[in-house]
Amino acid sequence: MCEESACLVPQLDQSPNGAPAPRLSSGSGGGVCAAGEALVGFHEDAISQAAVGRAQFLLSVVLGLAIAADCSELSILGFILPAAELQLCVDDHRKGWLVSITLLALAAGSLAWGILGDHIGRRRSLVSALSVTAVFSAMAVVMPTYGTFMTARFCSGLGVAGAIPLSFSYLAETCPRATRTRYNGLLHAFWPLGALLTSTMAHLTLPTDGADVVEDNREHWSSWHKFLLLNILPTITCIVGLIWASESPRYLLEACREVEALAVYQRLHRLNKARTQYGLTELELPGRSAYRDKPVSNSRNVLNQGLESLKDAFRRLASPSHFRTTILLIALHFLLGFIYTGVSVFSSSWLKELNESKYNANKHYYHNNSFIGYIFNATLENVQYKYSVFKNVTFSHLDFNHVDFISCIFEETEFSNVKTSITYFQNSTFKDCRFIDTDLTKGQFINCNMINNTFLSLIADCKVDFDYNIYLDDLYHETMAWAGPMLPALVIMGFVLEVSTRPPILVVLLILVSLSGIGIFFMADFMSVVAVESVVKVLLMCAVNVITMVVVEGYPCYLRCTAHGIMRSIFHIASLCAIPIYNMLVHTILLFPAVITIAVAFFAAILSIKVQDNSKVLL
Repeated sequence: MCEESACLVPQLDQSPNGAPAPRLSSGSGGGVCAAGEALVGFHEDAISQAAVGRAQFLLSVVLGLAIAADCSELSILGFILPAAELQLCVDDHRKGWLVSITLLALAAGSLAWGILGDHIGRRRSLVSALSVTAVFSAMAVVMPTYGTFMTARFCSGLGVAGAIPLSFSYLAETCPRATRTRYNGLLHAFWPLGALLTSTMAHLTLPTDGADVVEDNREHWSSWHKFLLLNILPTITCIVGLIWASESPRYLLEACREVEALAVYQRLHRLNKARTQYGLTELELPGRSAYRDKPVSNSRNVLNQGLESLKDAFRRLASPSHFRTTILLIALHFLLGFIYTGVSVFSSSWLKELNESKYNANKHYYHNNSFIGYIFNATLENVQYKYSVFKNVTFSHLDFNHVDFISCIFEETEFSNVKTSITYFQNSTFKDCRFIDTDLTKGQFINCNMINNTFLSLIADCKVDFDYNIYLDDLYHETMAWAGPMLPALVIMGFVLEVSTRPPILVVLLILVSLSGIGIFFMADFMSVVAVESVVKVLLMCAVNVITMVVVEGYPCYLRCTAHGIMRSIFHIASLCAIPIYNMLVHTILLFPAVITIAVAFFAAILSIKVQDNSKVLL
């Protein structure tokens, strides 16, 4: 059996003697692979006669919901972190793990579902993957502790990871060669649509102020639980849509289920309402000699069979006909994932730094003041008291938000029903004071002298010092800024790829990313940060669209999902590597992240020159 990357099947041109010209494969220097040619040739003829239209559009929409769910899996983290931090008592270290565990799940799930997609079918694997996501996403909503919530989120990530490696192959195999990039562009456009839907639902359902988050979390069923439930809707809708969808006809041919494949072609023809009658019948089906012999496992153990399938997949990908392509695409996916996540993380962190600097610049200072008999019952925010005296003072029913008391004296002072955020008492003296229903903890009293004080009914359920400044509105506007233009850009890219080869487009996009990286050096305010981030991310996702088509077209049917799963796994591993590096760069001068982004993007552009163009390949 042949091991080429794909079979290149020219149109049925007539040879001089009137017979059809032979079809040649693209993988082995023009050698002929009769079995592969027969299947890909029959599939292209059959899918072309089924026409293009309503069937492909509906499938794009159904599969697009899975792609939207994949994007939502990461997008929701920024919106739920403040509420989860408070309710699950998550410190800064464990907050980072919430993102990392999701990326690890996506990396592992992409590989597993990709292999399953080549063994049990695209549709069946995708329904299974999304079912896992739906079940564990719903379970995450009711998880009461950090550990159980993380476990549910991990399992949810494992499921949704199958969306991309399965959906793109599924849709491409249901379209003729001439239109497959158009519909895959439409499919990819659902990825930013998922971010738009997530940010819109967050804007409508979640409180945007830290104090409101505290109040909301007192409810038994708080807003962030409702938000998590709403984000399951695309997944459930996709599962329902897939119930009425047909399996990929190309996979059915590969699995020796040619009669079922013919039924799918006929159904596509009916859905597209083609004017001509469908011309193929069972008499035109390829003979038995056209089908590839499947490897049979001698083990009945499911785990052993899975390991054998994994080893077989890697062995085939490492074969001489695929090795160079695989290494090149792995490198490109790593570089693209590194830049995309790195720029995202850096932009969000840099915006937070800019906001905090602006906030601290507006701090009010009260030094050497005396407050005797005062009643404070309004929120104190962004204030510093130093060398001040508070005697017979009452702090009642208020919030301390970013308040510092340095070297102050408190005598006969009452703190009643006080909530705090980033508030500290340093080198201060407390004498005959009462603390009633406050969330003050020992860690907030630094080098303080405590004399004859009373503490009653403390409400410090969580020891995390929750920051009220959560900037969710900025996150919403930031998401809308890059996801909005990305959606039409991906649709347009699908049409561009119909009339051009892959490598030049990929090189141009990555060079533009490299040039756009210069803008990082000029990130001085919200608008400049969002503008640079949006340009870089839109260009990068267009490059991902191109390289996705390269993967789909570069491997035969029985390796297509496996190869794509490996590439997506590498993409997410690169994201894991980028997070700590770019987070560290936030505390350096802007030259460093700019240079790293420019260099990595330029290196990716150089590698893209070596990408093989398979735009004429039949699947």
